[in-house]
This record gives sequence, structure tokens and C-alpha cells, in this order.
Amino acid sequence: MLRNRLIVFGLLILSLVGISFYGGPVSYGFFFLMLAIPAISAIYAAAVYFRFRIYQKINAKVLVVETPVDFYFTLQNETSFAFASIRTDFFSKYSTISGFDPDTEYELFPHSGIDKQTILVCRYRGEYEIGIDHVIVRDFLKLFTFSFKNNETITVTVIPRLVIVEGITAIECMSLTAPDSLTNMSEPDVLVRDYIPGDDIRMINWKLTASTFKPSVRKQTGINTPAISIIMDSHRVGTDPDDYLPLENKILETTIALTYYYLENGVKVRIYAYESEPVCYAADAPDDFEDAYNKLSYFSFREDNTSEKLFGFASEVPEIGNSSAVIFVIHEPDDAYMILKNDLEKGTATTATCLVTDKNADKTPDTVVIGYDADLKEVFS
Repeated sequence: MLRNRLIVFGLLILSLVGISFYGGPVSYGFFFLMLAIPAISAIYAAAVYFRFRIYQKINAKVLVVETPVDFYFTLQNETSFAFASIRTDFFSKYSTISGFDPDTEYELFPHSGIDKQTILVCRYRGEYEIGIDHVIVRDFLKLFTFSFKNNETITVTVIPRLVIVEGITAIECMSLTAPDSLTNMSEPDVLVRDYIPGDDIRMINWKLTASTFKPSVRKQTGINTPAISIIMDSHRVGTDPDDYLPLENKILETTIALTYYYLENGVKVRIYAYESEPVCYAADAPDDFEDAYNKLSYFSFREDNTSEKLFGFASEVPEIGNSSAVIFVIHEPDDAYMILKNDLEKGTATTATCLVTDKNADKTPDTVVIGYDADLKEVFS
């Protein structure tokens, strides 16, 4: 491209010399031709922009993080003149495209197209654009390059993946299995507490609810059954997807992996979070995992889901303190977290913390640090 530009520039200088020293219709005609080349290139690029078509398709409505899916795209020339050089630029922050060379330049003849099948992999949970981001066009003489935004992008919903952890040895209290605990009662008694979204509706005391106009559920006493309480960070850090997508993805991935691991080992799980209001996702057996997974996959992080709201709500749930262990999945050990953690440890609860961060953090005996791109199998082993 540089060589062609130098040639055109040299010819322009030559035409200037011609009209300066010789004049005449030939010299002026040559001069105006050289001036017209940039305008002709711009008109050509505009024609390509308005008549060029991109068609994209994926074989799934909902994608899973790090799970390859087939991605198809078609570059179509619907005009009566050829396109000299077309190149595509793909979204690359949150997804990757493999199976072809992204630097390939295509030449499209009139009323023709090129079909490509590639592999798409999404890196983070969330909703964002994938596929072709920009189209790069060069004119016939390869003097100028024009980049156009693709106005027909695809927006996909991506849910977190399930990482199956074989064992948890990074923190001793997190390696709990069914015979290890004598807490968390499972038979209903007459004692009641306020209803929390996510509680089993079978435990609702309907007579008391009708008389007080306030939903109440029976507390659990009786048979000893192990249970883990997971308190999941629900706060969205800012408005930039670059900041919150990797963090939210790893928080959910960690929570889901822990839930699956404990259920498979005969341990009940209660997940406490804040989604505009307090929520509790209960899973008592492996058959309950799918429901918990679906709820977590579409969980809404919000900026106003502050740690003060989450941990303030958690401090009022007595079942958390009666758990076999309490696991915090957080992005920052702030004051609200420390207050609840200290209060729980004053009782009988054992706590552990999964700190999800991209910053350097020191590992402590009861804290495991999880980077955004960390392999949970390695982290917990």
C-alpha cells in the first residue's frame, strides 16, 4: 500500500511540474486525474458500504462459557461491480473465532459471495455482541483503507460453565463431606421465621401467614444433616463490561462448582445473595442442582446490590450460623464482610473465603485467591 501511495504521490508531483513548465490540455488533464483518484476511491468505498452484505448465524440460542459452537458467516456482493479487497475484523474482547485466518482478504465478483464456517468460543458469562465487528475495505489501487462498523451484529446470552472439582483440599473446612457435620437440622418444628425468597414453600406456616399477613416459614430442628452456606457477592463493579464481566463470570463459576461438589458428596447447600432483594437458593440433593444452576446462570448483578445489604441480610438468618461451614465468594474483603465473618466465628460456624480478584492478594489459612482466568481444579486442589 505504501508503494502505491508513493507512486501516486510521485505522479502528482510530476503533473504539477508539467502544468508549471509546459501547460496544455494533456498536462492539466493528467493533473486533474491525479486529483480525482482520492475522490474516486471514496465513492468506491461508499458504494461498497451501502451494497455490501454480511450474514451471520450460530447454532445455539444460549451459549455456555468456553464451549465451542459452530459460527457461520457470509460475505455477499449484491452489486454489478467487483469488490477488490474485503477483510473482516471480529469482536475479540469476550469471544474468540478460530478455524480461519482473520487476515485473509477476499475479492468478491459481482453477485457472488463467500461462505465460512468457523468455531466461536465465548469467554465470559453475560450478554454481549459476537462475530464480525468491522469490515475493512481497500480500493482497487490499494491506496486507501476504509473501516466500517458492522450494523448487523449478533448479541448472545452466555451462561456460566460447570467446572467439576474432584476434591477440595486448599482449605481444610471446605473439604466437608456428609459424615463430617452434626449441624443444620432438617425436621420442621413449631418455631418460625420470616420467609426469604427461595425458601421451600412446603415449609410455609400458612395459618400464621394468614393471621399476620406476613409470610413465615417453619424453622428446621431435629435430624442432623450437613449443610454448607454460600454467601455470594452480588455487587456489580461499575458500568464498564471490561470490569464486571470477568469478575461476575468467575464468581458464578466458583459458586456453581462448589454447589455441584457438595451436592455430589451428600451435603446440602444454601446460596445466599442479594438480587434487588434477599434471595436464598436451596439445594438438598443432586437432583436439585439443575434448578440452582439455572437460577445462578441468570442472576442479575447490580450496582446497588451492596455488600452492606447482602451481609446485613445474612446476619439476620440464623440458619447460616448453624451451617457446617460458611463460604464467602466475594471480590473484596470490606468492613461489612469482616463484621459478619467475625460474628459467625464467635459462634460455632467455620468460615472460608473465595476471593475472586485480578489483583495480587495474599493467601491466608482460610482464604483461597481465585484469578479471573484461574482453573478451579488447580485452585481447590
